[in-house]
Amino acid sequence: MTPLASKLLRRGDEISIELGRIIIQPASGKPVPPEWLKKHTAGLAREILTALGLEAYEFCGYTTGHYGPHKAPGVTLQFLSPTTDASPYVIFNAELTRCRNVGSAKKGTALPKGHFRIGKRSHFYRFWRSTELPEPKRLSSFHDYMGNLKGILFTATVQNDRMDASSLRPLTVPSRLVHAAILPDKLQTTPRHIPDSVQTRMPDKDFAQSQGAHAFQAKQTTSDKNYGNKVIKGRGFTGASIPPYQHKRPEDQSVDEWLADYSGADT
Repeated sequence: MTPLASKLLRRGDEISIELGRIIIQPASGKPVPPEWLKKHTAGLAREILTALGLEAYEFCGYTTGHYGPHKAPGVTLQFLSPTTDASPYVIFNAELTRCRNVGSAKKGTALPKGHFRIGKRSHFYRFWRSTELPEPKRLSSFHDYMGNLKGILFTATVQNDRMDASSLRPLTVPSRLVHAAILPDKLQTTPRHIPDSVQTRMPDKDFAQSQGAHAFQAKQTTSDKNYGNKVIKGRGFTGASIPPYQHKRPEDQSVDEWLADYSGADT
């Protein structure tokens, strides 16, 4: 069976990873149904990361506690690799006590389990800003927002299963590198995708760099940037409602059924 990413690219679609999210721009110009994309995102991520030789990580949970010989307060984020059995973690400094009196709770007493507070100069706050996710109104309310980190691919420098907090950020891979890794010997045939001034194959030196790099920064076109922002701001994937001529909902279709319906929508 032909891998899904390869099928999409051969159709002329573009695939990229922007701020840790899989983005598909179909050659037809039609939006991808969000249910279908949600169902196949994990498989696409594994295929792309494997082709690029990259390691990335998905957030799976967090805890708070006191760490090290000095019992410094902090918050630990746990991650899993979608391609290997790696399960690294990162520790950010954080305060676990109240900074003022709140009702019967006094300043300096412990916050509820799982709650923490940080400052705007902290590594955690810089990390959160890098995701472009919504921020809580109070810096002591991030515990209500942590679930938003799920479904995002992250990259970081890892040593002995511990991530360097200053290096943790969402993964970005432009569509040209995805195409070059998955279909290195194929040229895209849709003129709008590859103008004459853009290389259709990645030079050897670029490919060598991609094998060891932690992240790629895409140089996006205006349309690419708008599409990516729409996805991130909505904290999900947007798309049109399912066309009435489809016999099955996208999430219930096989890959081949969806591709056939999607390709034949204009016929």
